[in-house]
Amino acid sequence: MTSVFWLLVILLVAFAMSHSRVRSRLRKLEDEQQRTRQRLELLERQAQGNAEESVAAGADGTEKTPTGEPVESVEPPAVETVAPPEGAPPAEAEKSSSAVKGPPRAFVFTGEVMRQFTQWLRQNWTIALAALSLALGGVFMVQYGVENGLLTPVWRVVGALALGALMIAVGEAIRRRYGDERTASTAALPSVFAGAGLVTLFSAVLAARLLYGLVSPETTLAGLVLVSILAVALGWLYGSVLSAVGIIGATAAPFLVGGESESGWLFFYYFAFIAIAGLAVDSVKRWAWVSAVVLIATSSAATLLYVATGGLIHYTAFLALSWLASVIIPVQSFVPTHAGQTVLATLAGLRPRADFPTRVVAAMTLFVSAAGIYLSLEAPSATEATVAFLLVAVVLGATLIWMHRAEALKDVPLLPAAAFLAVLVLQAVEYGPLFGQILAMREAATTPATFFITLALVLSAVASIMAFWRMTRSADDARAALGFTLGAATFAPASAFIFQFLWSPAAAFGDYLWSLHILAIAAVMAVLTDRTLRSGDANQRQLRAALFAIAALSMLALALFVVLTQTALTLALGVVVILTIWLDRRFDLALIGIFTKVALAIIAFRLIASPGFFWAVRSTTPWLAFIEAYGGTLALLYVGWRLTVSRARQSVQAAIETATWTIAAVFACALLQRLVPDEPGLLAAVMAIAMVAQINRLPTTGKWLRIFRAALAVLFGLVATALIAVPLTITNPVLFRLNPVTGPAIFDSLALSYLPLAAVLAIGAWKIGTLGRRLRIAFTCVSSLLAGFYVACEIRRFWRGNDLSVPGVTQPELYSYTIALVIICAVLLLISFSRRSHALRKVAMAATGLTIAKVFLVDISGLEGLLRVVSFIGLGLALAGLGWLDRAMNQRWNRMSDKAETTGDGRDF
Repeated sequence: MTSVFWLLVILLVAFAMSHSRVRSRLRKLEDEQQRTRQRLELLERQAQGNAEESVAAGADGTEKTPTGEPVESVEPPAVETVAPPEGAPPAEAEKSSSAVKGPPRAFVFTGEVMRQFTQWLRQNWTIALAALSLALGGVFMVQYGVENGLLTPVWRVVGALALGALMIAVGEAIRRRYGDERTASTAALPSVFAGAGLVTLFSAVLAARLLYGLVSPETTLAGLVLVSILAVALGWLYGSVLSAVGIIGATAAPFLVGGESESGWLFFYYFAFIAIAGLAVDSVKRWAWVSAVVLIATSSAATLLYVATGGLIHYTAFLALSWLASVIIPVQSFVPTHAGQTVLATLAGLRPRADFPTRVVAAMTLFVSAAGIYLSLEAPSATEATVAFLLVAVVLGATLIWMHRAEALKDVPLLPAAAFLAVLVLQAVEYGPLFGQILAMREAATTPATFFITLALVLSAVASIMAFWRMTRSADDARAALGFTLGAATFAPASAFIFQFLWSPAAAFGDYLWSLHILAIAAVMAVLTDRTLRSGDANQRQLRAALFAIAALSMLALALFVVLTQTALTLALGVVVILTIWLDRRFDLALIGIFTKVALAIIAFRLIASPGFFWAVRSTTPWLAFIEAYGGTLALLYVGWRLTVSRARQSVQAAIETATWTIAAVFACALLQRLVPDEPGLLAAVMAIAMVAQINRLPTTGKWLRIFRAALAVLFGLVATALIAVPLTITNPVLFRLNPVTGPAIFDSLALSYLPLAAVLAIGAWKIGTLGRRLRIAFTCVSSLLAGFYVACEIRRFWRGNDLSVPGVTQPELYSYTIALVIICAVLLLISFSRRSHALRKVAMAATGLTIAKVFLVDISGLEGLLRVVSFIGLGLALAGLGWLDRAMNQRWNRMSDKAETTGDGRDF
């Protein structure tokens, strides 16, 4: 096999050299022909000019040629134009667009070409059938000799070669004598004979190896290369019919000839040669459809051959060769220089559309990337799957480095990059051979099992570095530079995350060794951050550095996630939050605030949901771990909050304040729950805290995130309602005897059931400035009702004991309710006076009216004797005091208003 590949390299070099010389000569002939045509067209226009223009030109005294044209204009500039499609009408020939020297940027491949082809086929169907018949005749000649035993194998092959050469000679003789133009009576006949001869030559070379074994694989490849060179040379001289006959016939020949299955690998290189030949012809003729047909035909044939016979390594070689040919040959340059619009911009509807060579590269890159994914999943062994994966990685590297001069190909790296990550995902999801090897060898942690993960991470890091390099070379294109920045900052971290959550590599490597892999990615991102901060582009430097810093911190957090315990991980995330805030202060990286918010969300999720509140209240959780998780995190968040005070990042400061108060409230509820377990009211308070936190964050988020947070707030509110309904109904001590009150007075089970939720809602109504009026009133009412129910239950417990479900109400209990209502009315009046709140004052007076109604409607029927006298006297004194207080408040407010009007000071006292 080594000699085969060396021979292939030598032949390709020889082909390139010969192609260069022939192309140079052909280009000179085309330039000379074009100049001659332009001179003739110029002379025709001059002959048809009117007499007035001729007289005006003569009056200028300008020296004329015999045709009347100024001397300077006789020799037109040599401008190369794009030749119209074969068989196009004369009008189309006049519309051929001009191009710069060399291959044109835009090939013509539209629906008009297909229309012309169908029209030609209707008019020349006999010529098409003649080509098919002659090609099949050469192939069947070989088969007939095999089936009937005529002649020896050597003479059979020689006869087929002679027949092919004879057909080419006939076609060349007709072309030299009558030409192959569409206007001649012999149009397309030379192409028919030459194309059939090429198909016969290809079939003879294949039969010599596959049917008779007369030659070695090296000689077979040499013969195929020579026939391919001949096909290219003839394709440059003949019309498009030759290309069609040659491509279709040469591709179908192996399936018609047949042969031994052990030599099937030769066909992959055979199809690659056909693709190279077709592209080489089209690079000069510029028909465009030839490139499309040859790539579709050979790729389909090679894929069918692989599905039928296998041979992943050789099929991979075909994919690599055909992809390289599709990039190099259409633009006739070993370094891609595709200019114009990108395919992605074309798909977005921008004009002008991407040039045909650009579309060819994009299509072949998509095909090779998809084939790499398929091969990695269907490979018979992990080694061959690795080869397919390396094909995708090599294509990715080539699109990033090799294509850096091609302006139109700057979006092509998206395809192999997506395929790279898709291989990693699908291997785990579909249990591919690479993932199966990991499963089989995970316990032993052997080198083959872990080698692929290490290799993939190294390749992803290299790809990120390549994307960073492309970013530095895209200073004149801000959008492309941002795209490469995002790719460099996310590609390697994305690979690490995929491995962590889908492959479970820590089971094979061990926690510490796997964390070192992740830290290596973090180190690469940190270096890229430093290089970005040192760059001279001040406009985009902060944004790019923030993206790389976020990537580095993400990898650091992932490594901590692998190594540390639950509590230590939460504390480590708190340290990461402080680090991000410090980086923002040090380098002014506003975008890094996104990572800060994500880290805060993760911390809140861990301390509230998973493991969260339920882990904190579990009896098996040590008190030390509980205090470390919540107390340590609160201390770290406080430090982070102090750092945010010196820099006005309002969204970050609001996020850290929300997280701090939320975690503090959950910590308090969990502490109470550990002391007094099984109280759903505490859980309702936790859900209410989460609801209030989401409401507090609504003004600092975008539209869609605001909708998401509002939905979360509604969900948390519904859960809190369901939880608080339990102590109000099922476990209500007033309704059921089986639920006695426990604990000391005031700080008992009643307080745990009702006061936490009341306090959360009251603080929310008090502190959240962006809360709507209706929602604020709702929070205040619910909080007041819960607090009032708690006070009523405490009064009843004081007079009736722990069992609140006993029937009836005693006279002292009724009087205590009245005293409590009077105190509440007085407190409300004082608060309304201090806040100058007319609404709160109206509430206080309404509560006073409720107290009076209770006395006259309820208490008067239950009180007797001296107690009734004392009650009414006390009520009268209390009402007199409330009336005096209300009147005093009115007078004080009026004096303040008069003073403000006199002094012009409109402050609200």
